Amino acid sequence: MVSIWVPHLSRSSRPRYRALADAIRQAIQNGVLKPGDKLPPHREMAWKLGVTSATVARAYNIAAEWGLVFARVGHGTRVREPGDSREPITLRENGDSSGGGGRTSKVDFGLLLPTPLQDQALRRQAFELVFARIGRDLLDRSLSGYAPDLGYRAHREAGADWLSYLGLNTMGQEVVVTRGAQEAFLLLLSMFTQPGDPVLVEETTYLGLSHLLRLRNHEIIPLPVDDNGVDPSAIPSRAKQSGAKLLFLCPTLQNPTGVTMPSDRRRDLVEAAQQGGLLIVENDPFAALDVKAHPHPIASLAPERTFYLSSLSKYTGPAMRVCFMRCPEGHAQNLEGVKHALTLGGAFLQAEIAAEWIRKDLLKKLCGWQRAQIERRWSLALSILKDRVNDRNRPAPFVFVHLPDPWRASEFVSAARQFSVVCIEADRFTVGRAGAPQAVRLALSSPATEGEVRRGLQIVSDLLSTYSPARAARY
Repeated sequence: MVSIWVPHLSRSSRPRYRALADAIRQAIQNGVLKPGDKLPPHREMAWKLGVTSATVARAYNIAAEWGLVFARVGHGTRVREPGDSREPITLRENGDSSGGGGRTSKVDFGLLLPTPLQDQALRRQAFELVFARIGRDLLDRSLSGYAPDLGYRAHREAGADWLSYLGLNTMGQEVVVTRGAQEAFLLLLSMFTQPGDPVLVEETTYLGLSHLLRLRNHEIIPLPVDDNGVDPSAIPSRAKQSGAKLLFLCPTLQNPTGVTMPSDRRRDLVEAAQQGGLLIVENDPFAALDVKAHPHPIASLAPERTFYLSSLSKYTGPAMRVCFMRCPEGHAQNLEGVKHALTLGGAFLQAEIAAEWIRKDLLKKLCGWQRAQIERRWSLALSILKDRVNDRNRPAPFVFVHLPDPWRASEFVSAARQFSVVCIEADRFTVGRAGAPQAVRLALSSPATEGEVRRGLQIVSDLLSTYSPARAARY
């Protein structure tokens, strides 16, 4: 059916595109918008709300990224059906990034994915042979029960071996196996906070975390960052003033800025967290992809107060939802009841795959292949974008590009889309009232081929040097 739904945005203090995206989500959750309902066309919605069509397009795109709606040429934008198996429009479908209709194929630097594995021998070892072995074993096992909430002992011990390889000496009883870092975030928030409680985060932070914090209505306390990461001097006072108990951060190849916190800054941060009485959640999804030796994890400096998260999706693929979380002494068992209430059992099948990869050293080989791709693509970005990229940063699966005047990030994203290049503006990662830099993140690892990366980077470079922002649609 065609929906005549139009939201009221006058009460929202958020940017119009954010307010509209939030209103779509709320209307779906409340049943005002039902599966199959068609949202008003961009121009119609823009006219009724008194905004631009570009603002509506941006809001619809965000709702699609959240998996709430889908868009198809000639069919408009509709609310997804329950159990709809179609992927959000930001994801590759069967490795094809083509825009269809004979148009130039899209280069998607938006969603951050690992580069599709092209080493045929490694693909066979890691996927075909391991999957076949596990499939045979399943036939001989009873699947009538749930896995232990904290994970099978063998999986926890494999996780401990992996964390030790990353530089954090760990024992199996300290590890909790979760279905990705997102589940670990939820587990820790449920254990140590109530919805609405204050939480400290980097002022530009991981989108998945900020979405979860907003869903639970947490008061998000942003911490200032510089070229070395979070400024520790702000931590004690903000922790005391807000009453926050948790500090979330990503100190190695921070997403989206790419900054790696040096050793002395990590020691200062630990001291500041101790003064503020904070528990630290150290999200480290890129540790095995860092092509240079990186500083020791914060968890090795403050094991008594740090939860260390190592998820595998950025190494192997987004479908591999496994995270090994190292907990301070005594906390793993304390989390068992909360995890049971949230998940009714632990991870099994994907954790078994991960454990087999670790036992056979295949995970190291998969990460090694990804590292080689990152080095090549990062070097390509430096050669094409030149001084637009901070060469002080270490090679990463993404690059954070600060835009020259008079570009604004929203204008640049819109202009890039006109040339079939997708990227994400810094504003999307910025929390609280912190001012977002005029910058965009390009996920270098996501395009399927190096040729796509080269073509997309050249378009970005041309836009930066020759395109007029006045011609770009404004949000």
